[in-house]
Amino acid sequence: MHHQFEVFVAETPPELAAHWFWLVALGVGIAILGLLAMWRARAASVVSVQVLGAIFCLAAFSILAFAFLTTGYWTQFFVHVLWAFLLGLTGVLLLTQPRLGAESLTLLMGFYFLVAGFGEIGFALTAHVEGAALHALDGAISVILGFLLILGWPLTGLWAVGVFVGVALLLRGSAIAALGLFLRQAAG
Repeated sequence: MHHQFEVFVAETPPELAAHWFWLVALGVGIAILGLLAMWRARAASVVSVQVLGAIFCLAAFSILAFAFLTTGYWTQFFVHVLWAFLLGLTGVLLLTQPRLGAESLTLLMGFYFLVAGFGEIGFALTAHVEGAALHALDGAISVILGFLLILGWPLTGLWAVGVFVGVALLLRGSAIAALGLFLRQAAG
């Protein structure tokens, strides 16, 4: 994988390298949005849950259209209609009750972190791979994060989703800005 990146760098298109500034600006803008989301974590949680609810509603309409247009058997039709109904109901609930939705998602994330963390620790202890200590550390951090989310629930539900979205935006923006700066250096 490292070799593929070196090939990309050696053959960087000049058009891409010439517009490095726009990648840096995009990355900085996304990182600022991430900082803003972490600063206003409650509002970011509500907005994130409402966006997820809107996506669920759009997906429900798409699945319902698929059920009426393409399914050939009654069983497939009813499964798709049921799927669309449940997805649409979840979307409407997330749109109308975003705080309750954020609390529910936080509890789900807490259990996810617990299971993923214990799985990562188990992998680190049983697999004989290089860097097993990092896998164990990753698992331990996930377990601690899961316990903190669950023990602090429902209060953690008011801010956790917003903080996680903010951290993700900050890291993604930093990576995009770093790519832009690297392309500037490659342009010479």
